[in-house]
Amino acid sequence: MLPSPARISNDFFTRLLASLLLALSTFPVYLRTLAPGVYGFDSAELATGVFTQGLVHPPGNPLYLLIGKLFTFLPFGDVAYRLNIMSAVFASLTAVLLFWTIENIIEGRFAAWCAVFLFAFSNYFWQMALVAEVYTPLTALLAGDLLLVSLWHRRGLTKYLLAFSFLYGITLTMHTSAILIAPAFAWLILSTSYWTRSRWRLVGPMFVLFVIGLSPYLYLSIRADVHPAIDYSHIYGVDLTTASGLWWMVSGQAYSFFVFGYEWKDVPGEFMRFVSYLWRNYLGVGVILGLVGIAWLGRKSPSWLAGLLLAFAANVVFFVNYRVMDKDTMFLAAYLVWAVFVAGGLRAANHFLKRYQAQGWLDVKWGKAVSTLPILFILLAVGLNWRWVDMSRSTGYAAFAGEMMSEAEPDSMIIASWSSAVVLEYYQVVEGQRPDLVIFNRSRWRTAKYYEFWRQGMARNTILSQIDSEEVGLIDQYMKERTMYAVEYDPVLAQKFEYLPEGLAFRLAAQ
Repeated sequence: MLPSPARISNDFFTRLLASLLLALSTFPVYLRTLAPGVYGFDSAELATGVFTQGLVHPPGNPLYLLIGKLFTFLPFGDVAYRLNIMSAVFASLTAVLLFWTIENIIEGRFAAWCAVFLFAFSNYFWQMALVAEVYTPLTALLAGDLLLVSLWHRRGLTKYLLAFSFLYGITLTMHTSAILIAPAFAWLILSTSYWTRSRWRLVGPMFVLFVIGLSPYLYLSIRADVHPAIDYSHIYGVDLTTASGLWWMVSGQAYSFFVFGYEWKDVPGEFMRFVSYLWRNYLGVGVILGLVGIAWLGRKSPSWLAGLLLAFAANVVFFVNYRVMDKDTMFLAAYLVWAVFVAGGLRAANHFLKRYQAQGWLDVKWGKAVSTLPILFILLAVGLNWRWVDMSRSTGYAAFAGEMMSEAEPDSMIIASWSSAVVLEYYQVVEGQRPDLVIFNRSRWRTAKYYEFWRQGMARNTILSQIDSEEVGLIDQYMKERTMYAVEYDPVLAQKFEYLPEGLAFRLAAQ
């Protein structure tokens, strides 16, 4: 028998209330721990890219640039802070959408609610909610994709498939790593009884909507003609107004040498690194609950288990084999999927708890006390992770840039690795400070050079040696014209140049 309209209305209201509580609990905490301004790593480059509507590092993230531009019109804080707020907004949106998704899958509101809270205040996700980054907008879109698929699973209505097709295309314009989840989505759509032979006629309209969703990538071609301050097409000599050039950007070919870049003997160690990330992110207990949830979901819905494991494995396998250091947050899609398993584990635990109570093995009062443990664990997670992730007093990058900008001699060059260089670029381009300085981003230059030599088939050690040689020659040439500063000490450069401590950096001099 179908539920009455009154029951449906009441169910929707309680869902809405739970969602509101999620948003009102997470967003203020994110705001309280938010970074007060510019942050290093990719964050500073993205902030500069949004401000200039530039061409940031591949895959270009056009949707982030466009949405980010809207957030720059907020009437408070600097550009970086406004984009930090954007991350917090999308983190809370992720929590709400994930809650609706998990409840559709496991049909347990309290378990879904607790699992999402644990994810929302987990270490790596919380970190990305506090700085300008693509990750929380990406997780919000992925959660939206999963929500539409879960609605298709429950109701079998065509409108959910069409909406999913468009949204998934949009998701890829935030970050193309979402393509890793495509096989899982395909399985979840095709494995239901709703997908009958007559449904195959929907493939055409779904594909058209998917392609329309990809349209923000055309924005990169438009901006390429303008030559903005941040322009990776110029750095790599690629014409983004051509189909081949745009594909180069979208497919991230500049970093293709990182893909499956480890030797086989190194892969087990990288996998154990991921396990340690997962364990830390869910404080151990969440991992155990997730394993229980996998077993529980396998009995309740093998189709969902297969699809979710496929999504989880695709993200893990790819990034375990991706040869970069800062990849703990690149597993966010896997952490998000694990939240579904955690909810399943809580459902299983609740089932056993009720059975023990019914059989008289557990007193009712003790049963109620045990049922509050998830909430206590969430509070513990908030308390522990707050100390680890709180960035509200993270002013080190601003102080560093301020001193470097004020102390550097006119028309000098500052040589810096990625995280330092992009912060200096932010203050120069966005804040308009010291336009006379030349900021030499070693990491960006060396990566572009590595790609150039790698395409020529050179061996890794040969490439590194060649890059070192060319970099020394380049700096030697600039030294004849400018005062040179180096933010970080480098033993290779120290063989050619003398490092003289000066403030927060070194003045370089010929030996």
